[in-house]
Amino acid sequence: MVELADPDAEVKWLKNGQEIQMSGSKYIFESIGTKRMLTISQCSLADDAAYQCVVGGEKCSTELFVKEPPVLITRPLEDQLVMVGQRVEFECEVSEEGAQVKWLKDGVELTREETFKYRFKKDGQKHHLIINEATLEDAGHYALHTSGGQALAELIVQEKKLEVYQSIADLTVGAKDQAVFKCEVSDENVRGVWLKNGKELVPDSRIKVSHIGRVHKLTIDDVTPADEADYSFVPEGFACNLSAKLHFMEVKIDFVPRQEPPKIHLDCPGRKPDTIVVVAGNKLRLDVPISGDPAPTVIWQKTITKGNKIPAGPAPDADAAGDSGASDEWVFDRKLLCETEGRVRVETTKDRSIFTVEGAEKEDEGVYVVTVKNPVGEDQVNLTVKVIDVPDAPAAPKISNVGEDSCTVQWEPPAYDGGQPVLGYILERKKKKSYRWMRLNFDLLRELSLEARRMIEGVVYEMRVYAVNAVGMSRPSPASQPFMPIGPPSEPTHLAVEDVSDTTVSLKWRPPERVGAGGLDGYSLEYCREGCESACPALGPLLPSTLL
Repeated sequence: MVELADPDAEVKWLKNGQEIQMSGSKYIFESIGTKRMLTISQCSLADDAAYQCVVGGEKCSTELFVKEPPVLITRPLEDQLVMVGQRVEFECEVSEEGAQVKWLKDGVELTREETFKYRFKKDGQKHHLIINEATLEDAGHYALHTSGGQALAELIVQEKKLEVYQSIADLTVGAKDQAVFKCEVSDENVRGVWLKNGKELVPDSRIKVSHIGRVHKLTIDDVTPADEADYSFVPEGFACNLSAKLHFMEVKIDFVPRQEPPKIHLDCPGRKPDTIVVVAGNKLRLDVPISGDPAPTVIWQKTITKGNKIPAGPAPDADAAGDSGASDEWVFDRKLLCETEGRVRVETTKDRSIFTVEGAEKEDEGVYVVTVKNPVGEDQVNLTVKVIDVPDAPAAPKISNVGEDSCTVQWEPPAYDGGQPVLGYILERKKKKSYRWMRLNFDLLRELSLEARRMIEGVVYEMRVYAVNAVGMSRPSPASQPFMPIGPPSEPTHLAVEDVSDTTVSLKWRPPERVGAGGLDGYSLEYCREGCESACPALGPLLPSTLL
């Protein structure tokens, strides 16, 4: 708008030296008294120019600057944890389609000339940064900058490691029985070889090798004394060796007269067999060779803490119960070979009795008493069974010593270690608003605390922990209380005395250069007398401004 001395004077409007013609509704010329106005509708970047108003030989000029509205981040980047060689894709969503953005790694802009390493993609309001094969050098902090903000995320690249979820266990089997070694690893694509006493095992009609998903299995049918050896599974491409031993339980049967007292034959010194260890969920099989003529009756019992005995098999018929002479015993003879009771199954033949529990549980642990009886006498042996499992989940970890990008995480051991010592712990963290947990360690933590680093200031995090023993990894603990890494502000600068009177002094200073995500609550002022080292607070509450 310009104002003229002559209300009847005619004016011309110029844009970058070219006269503006009245066409359509883009430009509106108005004349009200001595005032002349030019209105530009629906302003765009093309209207950024120098404008002039010409009246006769006089003119006045001005400039119009047009800026695009700021582009905002509507969905931020997510932290990524990948292994070497895996594909990485960061995705961020902004408020406008086709907006110009910049990608940075550790503060350095990624340019188009680096397309052999990075690939940039736009899809409407979404922007993607793609790394096809990640290397250890690609780890760092990545950022997307727009005209109205930025989004940050961390990329952690780890070397490939193989985790053993379940190792193979030692086995003790008798002749003609089946031996099964089984292990589970973290990568279902990993292949491997089975070794017997250090030599590769060749499958045949009796020895079978299978690989289903993450589970590798070796099955040996009709076990013979020659099968007693050290067996190992070696995953291809990894420095890992899972080993176990097959113990053959030899049954020695001598000629006996027709009237032979019953006897339990266990190939162990002192008739005190080693503790039988079974992993929870696996089959518990107790194979006891027996002899006697006439064929003995077999009684299976399990001791309890009060010293009484409780049955550990199916109930007998009335005649068998009367022969046993004990109301709390369940008697098994050849008539009940196929009888079952829940998870328990007992099979008794002339020369052996097999006690089987499908899917062993913690309550199956204890001392089992096997008694064989016939008219000539009786024999008895105790078998100790220990059931091991993964540990219970630890309690929620506690967070302390929160700093700018770090904190101290502490936790307690699980209430139950699964019957095996806890080998270590695995710690994970995630952003409060994210669903993706990120693992902080691949080597087991032996201590009960860790100083976690490389967090982003001002972002709310949560932590959780796993316990690991020889059987495997526990369920995750409950998440910790949410916390936010916040660093203190830097010191104020340029403290100066502005005015002094008889009883007062006026001070001023500049705010700190760095405030941090926690913001600034105010200032605390202290003073001390000359020659004195201890300072005293000048005023009680925090000062809101930089002038006092």
